[in-house]
Amino acid sequence: MTDAAGQKHPPRLTFQLPGRWLAVDPRDEAAAFAEVDVVVRDVVGPADDAVLARRRLRDQFRRAVVAARAAGAHGMFLCLEIVPDLATPASLTVHAPEGMRMTPAIGTTPTAVLATLEESFRTLETDGIDTAQRLDGPRASMLRLERLREERVEEDGVWAVSTSLEVDYWFAVPGSKQVVLASFATPLGEIRGAMRNLFDSIALAAAFETE
Repeated sequence: MTDAAGQKHPPRLTFQLPGRWLAVDPRDEAAAFAEVDVVVRDVVGPADDAVLARRRLRDQFRRAVVAARAAGAHGMFLCLEIVPDLATPASLTVHAPEGMRMTPAIGTTPTAVLATLEESFRTLETDGIDTAQRLDGPRASMLRLERLREERVEEDGVWAVSTSLEVDYWFAVPGSKQVVLASFATPLGEIRGAMRNLFDSIALAAAFETE
């Protein structure tokens, strides 16, 4: 069991990540890329016939690092495996968008804050808004959005479509109009339901803790 936290100001959002995850600092891109290479080799293996699989996963993780750095993410975690000997490539990025407060939300209840957030996403036609769903865990409430990304890839002269899944969880910070975003991504989009259930279980167990 790995303990992970997106830290900036109290209260902080903490996660219990099942299996093995590697913490990465997206602010140091070169070091993060080096850690990505280690993770990819661990997850996919060093075999010559796995070159394409390594490249796909490496490219996805590197894109996640670049996006996390650009967004000023507070924490990033790469999944090696959920259960022993079963590689589960996925990433988790956590950040609190600076200056993002839900106005004119009435009050600071999670219901009010998340309702205002969802309404703004619908107005802006945010990608994935058609999948929006409210989720309530025992210690945190959130709005979930998900997206599938398709990419054409070539392997041994044959073109195929690779599907990845991105799931965003917008958490309402207790007693405020602020939100914290936890974004999961995985190249295992073909098993969308199973991966979403995994991400849901992690998000629903998350909690805000004060220092």
